[in-house]
Amino acid sequence: MKKSELQSIIREEIQNFINESFSNWKVTFTRAIKNKNVGDVKKGHVEVVKARGTSEAIKKACKQAGCENAWMSVDVEVTKK
Repeated sequence: MKKSELQSIIREEIQNFINESFSNWKVTFTRAIKNKNVGDVKKGHVEVVKARGTSEAIKKACKQAGCENAWMSVDVEVTKK
């Protein structure tokens, strides 16, 4: 087996391992958020993120929506896709 073939197999196995540990999460904001620095997040706003668990999904969704410092105090519904 050539070195390049071995490297491609290893790279593929690592990518498969990474993809298995993450899931797609749909985070829906159930209450509007007023953020004077970035802007407002309206009720019903949906973010789809790739995360390992619900808390990480909420953090990533808040970061994408622009309210990353308030991720602990937002009202959301989280469902796995």
